[in-house]
Amino acid sequence: MRRLFHDCNADNRPTVADSRATKQHRSILVNHFSSPRQPAARCGSPAWLCHAALVVLLNAAASGSAANVVAWGAGTVVNPNNYNQAGQSLVPTGLTNATQLAGGWRHSLAVRNDGTLLGWGEDTLGQTDFPSTSNYLAVACGDLFSLALRTNGTVAATGDDNFYGELDVPAGLSNAVAVAGGAYHGLALKADGTVTAWGGEGAYNYGQAAVPAGLSNVVAVAGGGWHSLVLKADGTLRAWGRGDSGQTNLPPGLSNVVAIAAGVAHNLALKSDGTVAAWGLDTYGEADVPPGLSNVVQIAAGGWHSLALRRDGTVAAWGAGSGANTNVDFGQSTVPPGLSNVVRIAAGRLHSLALQGSAPPVTQVPVTVDGFTAAGFNVSLPTQNGRVYQLEYQDSLTDVTWHALPLHAGSGGLLTLTDPAPPGSQRFYRVQRW
Repeated sequence: MRRLFHDCNADNRPTVADSRATKQHRSILVNHFSSPRQPAARCGSPAWLCHAALVVLLNAAASGSAANVVAWGAGTVVNPNNYNQAGQSLVPTGLTNATQLAGGWRHSLAVRNDGTLLGWGEDTLGQTDFPSTSNYLAVACGDLFSLALRTNGTVAATGDDNFYGELDVPAGLSNAVAVAGGAYHGLALKADGTVTAWGGEGAYNYGQAAVPAGLSNVVAVAGGGWHSLVLKADGTLRAWGRGDSGQTNLPPGLSNVVAIAAGVAHNLALKSDGTVAAWGLDTYGEADVPPGLSNVVQIAAGGWHSLALRRDGTVAAWGAGSGANTNVDFGQSTVPPGLSNVVRIAAGRLHSLALQGSAPPVTQVPVTVDGFTAAGFNVSLPTQNGRVYQLEYQDSLTDVTWHALPLHAGSGGLLTLTDPAPPGSQRFYRVQRW
C-alpha cells in the first residue's frame, strides 16, 4: 500500500511515508487536517479532522491478478446439426488475465491485460481472425463479425464476408475510444465525443448507421439488432434506426444514465442510483427488470435476454433462457448456481459471459485528492469511455461495509467525484470502476 500523508503544517508537499504493493491492489491514502497549524495525526485520531482517500480502481485486471471467464447458454457444446451450438460458451483452457469480454451470435472474444485477443466458437466466417492479436484495448461483436479497438485509436474489423458493409470501417477513422457492434453495423466513439457508424446496408438498412446530424458530447455507444443507442455526457440518451418494437422511443423523463446496452430490439439503461430501466421488445421478458433490483454497476443485453452485475459481485438475469422452452431458450438467463466475485459481464445473442476473480483485478491511474470545497470532499481521476465510476466510503477502517455514492459515467476526461460530507466528519474512501 502506498500512503501519502499530507501535512498542511508543512509546505503543502506530500511526503511518502510507506510504499508497499500487493498483487490485489495499490491504494493511495491521503490525510487532510482541518487546521494548517495542527501536526500530522494518524488516521482515526479524534483530535483533528482526518479525511482519507483510499483509492482502489477495481475491475480492470492488473499484472499478477488472475481472472476466470465463465460462460453459459448456447454453445456449451458443438452440434453440427444446430447452428446455435457452436462452442461460443466453451471457454478456452488457460484463458487468464482477461479485462473485457464480448459475445456475438456464435462466437466470443476476450481482451487480456497485455493487449492480446483470444476468440472462440464459430470462426467459419473469420469472426475471430484479426490480422494481429496484440495492441488492443477493447472488442465488440456483431452477429457474425467482430470489431477491435487498437491502442492507437484505430479500429479493426473481421467476420462475415462483409454482406452488409459491416467490415467497411471508414477510411481514416482515428482517435476512437470505444466500439460497438449491432447485428450488421458498427459504431465507433471518437475522443471528441462524436460518433462514426457504418454497415447496415441492403435489406437490413433501417438507418442504424445514419448518425443524427450535430450529435456530440457522447460518452458511450451501443449497437442493437438494427438500431443504435448512445449516452451523452449530461446523462441523456439518443436512439435511431429500426424502432418498430419501441426500441428507439426513449422512456419519458429518463435521465441520470451512466451506462447503456442494446439487444436485438430492446435497450437497458443504468442510472446513477444503481437501478435499471428497460424498454423495447418484451416478447421473452427481456425488458421486465426484476422488481427491487438495485445496487447495479454494469449491464449487458443479449439478443432477447438481459444481465445486471451488482456491487456485491453477483449477477441478475432475465428474459429468454429462463426455462420457458422457447426456440431461443438456451439457459442464457439462468445464472450458474454460486456464481460470485464477478467483476465484468457481457452478453451474446444466445449466451452470457462473466469475468470472475477471487480478488478484483485493478489498474493504476493518477489520482488527485482535491480535499474540501463548499460541495464536500473531492477526488479527481482520468476516466475511460464506457466505464462506470463510484466513490465509496467507510467511517472506520474496521468497518465491514463500504457506503456507495452515486455512479458516474466515464467520459474519457477528468472526473471529479464528490462526497457532500459535513465538515468535521472522518471518512475513508475508495473509487471503484466497472
